[in-house]
Amino acid sequence: MRTFYIFKITNEFKTITKNKPFNLYKALDNIHSMDRTDISLAVRLYEEVCDRNDVRSLNLSIFNSLRESDYYTKFNNNHIINNYYTDESSKLTIYKTYLKLKSSDNNPTFFKTLKNIPNLFVIDFGTKDYFWLS
Repeated sequence: MRTFYIFKITNEFKTITKNKPFNLYKALDNIHSMDRTDISLAVRLYEEVCDRNDVRSLNLSIFNSLRESDYYTKFNNNHIINNYYTDESSKLTIYKTYLKLKSSDNNPTFFKTLKNIPNLFVIDFGTKDYFWLS
């Protein structure tokens, strides 16, 4: 099971790091691994790098694109795909500051759904995998 964190990057940081995503990964990894005593600094850095999500709009957009699927369910800010034919089990949770995607698949269906949203950057901190989604 992989856990992907999806961040909406500001236009300025996307321009700076588009061709060098490792720098953006390191910045977010440093924020992720900061000590709790430096929480105010971490929040300030995060707010400069990432935009907030419009949770309601994002929920509606995902729901509208997947509602016809037999494998899809939604409850509050959780979107779930259980496709027994492809052995995919994925859960996308929407937060104001990031999206969290837990999936049994390396290329979950939610990636295709979110691809149209600009400036999304995906990180799997466990495997140190990172890439631009859009």
